[in-house]
Order: sequence, then C-alpha cells, then structure tokens
Amino acid sequence: MKKNIVFVFLFFAIAKLYSQEAYEPEKSKFAPINDIRIGIGWKPFEAAVALENIRNWNYSDWDGVLIDFESKDYYKGARYTTNAIFTEYISQQNKTFGLGATFVYFSYFNKYFDQNTDLQVGNNIASHFSIYPTMRFSWINNPKFSMYTAFGLGPRIVFQTDILRGIRYDTIRYNIAGQFTLLGFTFGKKIYCFTDLSTLGSQGFMTFGIGYRFINTQK
Repeated sequence: MKKNIVFVFLFFAIAKLYSQEAYEPEKSKFAPINDIRIGIGWKPFEAAVALENIRNWNYSDWDGVLIDFESKDYYKGARYTTNAIFTEYISQQNKTFGLGATFVYFSYFNKYFDQNTDLQVGNNIASHFSIYPTMRFSWINNPKFSMYTAFGLGPRIVFQTDILRGIRYDTIRYNIAGQFTLLGFTFGKKIYCFTDLSTLGSQGFMTFGIGYRFINTQK
C-alpha cells in the first residue's frame, strides 16, 4: 500500500514537472513588434561627389564641382552638411528578423570664391532625399537591450542648385542610396534610445536617436 502511495505521488510530481516545461515556452513566446524611430547621422555618404573623386583620381586640378562651368577663375570653399535626418519603421514578427522602410534627408553645401580677390561669387547646395526597404537581423533581442545588424538599399533623388556670378543652375539627379550597419544597439523597452556605431551609407558613419515600440500583447 505504501509503495502504491509513493508511486502515485511520484507520478503526479513528474506530470506536474512536464506540464510546467510544456507551458513555459508559450509564456515566453515573442510578441510581434512595430518599431518606429527617428535619428540623426554624422557625415552621410554623398555618392555623386565620391564617385566623381574616384573618376578624377589622377587629376590633381579637379576642384570637386559637379557642374563644369565655363569660367574657372573661382575655387570651392569648405563643404558642410546638415548631417542626415532619418525616420525608420520596422515590423518584427519574430525575435530575429524584421523588415520595414527608411526615409532619409540631408544636404551638402559650400561657397565659391574668386581666385584673385577671394570674394564670394556663388554657392552650391545639394539636397538628398531617399527611401528604401530595410532589413534588421537581431543577434540579441532582450526587452531592454538589443544588438543587431541592418541593411537597406533603394533610390535617391538629389536636387542641386549652383549659383555662380549671378547665374543659377538647377539640376536633378537620380542614383542609389542605402545603409549597412554591422553593429547597432538599443537601450530601453517601449521608449528607447539607439546608436549605430559600425555603419556606412546615406544615414552617416555614426547614428543615434530615439524610438518607440508598439508591442502586440494579444495571444
């Protein structure tokens, strides 16, 4: 009789243990996330100027101006940027992979100066707008911390204005934009901050900003 009682006790104890293990994965099931963020990126990649630099690698007299003005009695001043301002949306249905889109804006600008008098004779501004699909792969995805790799590629439109000695030149260019992030990090749960430290492309060499996660808790 005592053996039967011990057997029944062990049976229920083992059954309870297996029951807890069976339901534990369900409790920790990943809740789908809709993630939106806004950020700023340092030194976005200006593709047209970079390609022109490559094409004119052996020409020491190239001044970096994309438009070939007839007069060459001027020089280009320091080139500045607004840095990249971007917003990104990612839908993440599992713990590892997310898919969404990124919109980016930035401008580069400089002045032109007369070679003889050093007086300003014009200016240049190139405004870049791009939108592209973005994929994000999460290496670590905890409620308050994540580490990820991301990649995006898509079209870019550039509106450029050159003014030289009172004459205005407007051009529109189309090319490719994108961003590759080797390592990015988020800190926080629903409202979080993020930084991409090892990255290159239209969003810059380093980015940071804030984001918000809409977590679907429905089962």
